[in-house]
Amino acid sequence: MTNEGLPEEATPASRWPARAPRSTPELIVELQVRATALTLAAIAVVRHDVTQFVFAIDDDPLRKLNALIAAGGHPIGLVGARIGGGTVEYHSHPFVEYRDNPDAVAYLQTLRVPFLTLLRTHVDRMPDNPRWN
Repeated sequence: MTNEGLPEEATPASRWPARAPRSTPELIVELQVRATALTLAAIAVVRHDVTQFVFAIDDDPLRKLNALIAAGGHPIGLVGARIGGGTVEYHSHPFVEYRDNPDAVAYLQTLRVPFLTLLRTHVDRMPDNPRWN
């Protein structure tokens, strides 16, 4: 997955959050709260041309998030999906630090297909195992 929707380091305002970033434990709390309404939820962490996900169901999401940030990643928001009634709904939510950055908001939307593909690989790890055909 690439971050074509996010500008390269052209200007500080285009890449960095609009306000001071919250702590990683605060981001994990937001992930866990939003995950209660979704089948699967994750933090999207962007680094150069790669996006990685920190899932709420990961064994140690805080450790994984800290490692991705230490490697130069930027957590820009949450992505998730809800499965029910034979449908799959994709959801994205930029973190407050990025909500006024149109490139970040648009980029989260480009993650729909890659995220839903990953959803299929994580479905067996989910407690309720909500399979669909």
